[in-house]
Amino acid sequence: MGKRKERAVRYFVLFLLFMLVCTIVSRGIYAYRMPRVTFGTAESKTLLHKIRAGGAVLTKEEVPVVTEAGLLVEKVPVVEGQKVAPGDVLFWIEPADLEKLLEQADAQIKAEEEKLARIHADGTTAVNRANQDLRDVSDSMAGEVNQANEAHRAAVDARNAFPSEEDYKNRAYQQDAEYQKLFEDSKKKKATKEEKRAFSNYKKSLDARLSEEYEKERQALDEAVLEKANEVNAANEKRNDAVKQAERAVEDAKGAGASDGSRTEQENILRSLQEGRERLLALKQAEGKVVCEIDGYVSRIAVHAGERTADTSAMVLSDAAGEKLFQAVLPQEEKAYIAPGDRMSLSFAKNNRQVSGVTVEAVGELEDGSCQVTARVTDPGVEIGETGEMELDKSTGRYGCCIPVDALHSDGGSDYVMLVEEQATILGTELTVRKRKVKILDRDEEYAALEDGTLTDYSTFRYAEGGNPLWEGVSSLLRLERMGDRAFLILGRELAEVDATALPEEDRAPFTGSTIQFEVFPEERCVRFWGGVDVFPASYVADLSADAAYRDGVFTLSNFHLYGND
Repeated sequence: MGKRKERAVRYFVLFLLFMLVCTIVSRGIYAYRMPRVTFGTAESKTLLHKIRAGGAVLTKEEVPVVTEAGLLVEKVPVVEGQKVAPGDVLFWIEPADLEKLLEQADAQIKAEEEKLARIHADGTTAVNRANQDLRDVSDSMAGEVNQANEAHRAAVDARNAFPSEEDYKNRAYQQDAEYQKLFEDSKKKKATKEEKRAFSNYKKSLDARLSEEYEKERQALDEAVLEKANEVNAANEKRNDAVKQAERAVEDAKGAGASDGSRTEQENILRSLQEGRERLLALKQAEGKVVCEIDGYVSRIAVHAGERTADTSAMVLSDAAGEKLFQAVLPQEEKAYIAPGDRMSLSFAKNNRQVSGVTVEAVGELEDGSCQVTARVTDPGVEIGETGEMELDKSTGRYGCCIPVDALHSDGGSDYVMLVEEQATILGTELTVRKRKVKILDRDEEYAALEDGTLTDYSTFRYAEGGNPLWEGVSSLLRLERMGDRAFLILGRELAEVDATALPEEDRAPFTGSTIQFEVFPEERCVRFWGGVDVFPASYVADLSADAAYRDGVFTLSNFHLYGND
């Protein structure tokens, strides 16, 4: 009987050992199959959008290259974007065809001269006098038109010579005695906050006034250019009216006139043919070469070898002395992150040149919905036609709840994250994950900003034996951040300013105090309690309150709120 009991005990012990081994193996298999994840906490961050795009330097000032129509082009030695200087050959005219056109022009001129001679034979002294008046009026009015054109060019030169807004302000700074005084005071080694603040306030006020004055002066120059342009138009209209009146006088003097037509009309025809022949002859003397007359770049080419020129411009040149503009095209979604007045940097592969502080002048939308960015380039080393890349870093603000974009997932058009929680199981306390939908406010290349409260609506705290809820987990959520001479305490979506002078010189992690007070709100069916937040060695920097709900030995806290003790 004793041996049987001993054997039973031994089998029972072996059974327990077997169960222990099975439990260990089961736990190992379970742990082995558990997914390996990396987790972290949401944090407050400033999102920074990095905008990169390629573009080219253009100019507003374009000059057409016009020659006689019907000329046969022999060859075109330039390409679009090429830099050209006065005297450079833009294209050649075929010599044999040019000689043939000259012969045709001579024959036409001879025929029209004979026709004019017949008209003169039938003319009178009154007609001759009227023709002379026409020539005199044309020459006189041409002088007025030239003067108007010169005045317009002077107005344009004055506008182009007007400094940039930055240079305008810098010049004003140098001439403003009060600015210089406050600037020197603020830069002293022991400058006070009041002196720095006084300089900052004065500079803001001065900048606003200078910006207004700059715009007024710039507008006045634009208006002057417009006024001179109107004067040019008026002079041309006046000249045309005077010429027409003189031509009518010629017609009146002719009376019935000869059957071959008006003498004035015939003279104009002959003059036009003679001027055309002179241009053809000049081309022949230049060996058929059409040369450049300005420093610039070839913008567009409308003629090619083997084709004849039209009555429009054969080429369009960009004036190197004109205002330089950098233009780039961005995707439509980037338009929200760039606006006129933003500063960007430009980099050009040629000569490895970097240009910083370039101001965005305009942001427009193209037909395909993409965004066109235009900026004025003042660096003399940058050439028209040069290609480069723009770089702009735009801060869109600070958000209280930011997570890495790698932690963000999408499913059926909705975004979600996986939250890590502790869960009691038969194998002990384990970490589990829970899917939670989120709303994205903004994102950059590294982080996504979520709607405030998305991840910090609540926390759970266990009940203590002493009867007070322990603030477990709050200290790990609290953060202290400094911005200049100010300090802020942050808990999830809550932010409170605290007295920076009461804090230690070195930033310490904030923690919750031990004093807790309760208040019951029957109508709201909740218990609200609050306590202190400390930053060692400062004893008290802020209040922290929350609504509490108790169930199964666990307090669930919600509606956190921070009250700064500034």
